[in-house]
Amino acid sequence: MAVPARCINRLISGIVLKDATVEKVNAYVKDTCSEWYEVPPGFEFRGVNLLLPAPMAMGFKRRKKKVLVPFVKPCYGPMLVEVDAQDGDFEEIIKTLGAAKE
Repeated sequence: MAVPARCINRLISGIVLKDATVEKVNAYVKDTCSEWYEVPPGFEFRGVNLLLPAPMAMGFKRRKKKVLVPFVKPCYGPMLVEVDAQDGDFEEIIKTLGAAKE
């Protein structure tokens, strides 16, 4: 069966944390990424609305070209996935978050 276009599974290059807690996901991102941003529930990343119970940390690993994306799957709970960054992803996320604060 094909993965729906708006599903987080189509973006994942790896699962970093699964069946975790919001606190564990946030702590991991803050401890391992030199650059991270708080994203609100419903934040859209590459056409996927992030299911989040509260604002959570999204981390950048610019040298490795990775984005650590928090997500909640009803069947697993909070999780953290690693996504291969595409050209412009880092800048687009920062721009979108800035626009959301205005």
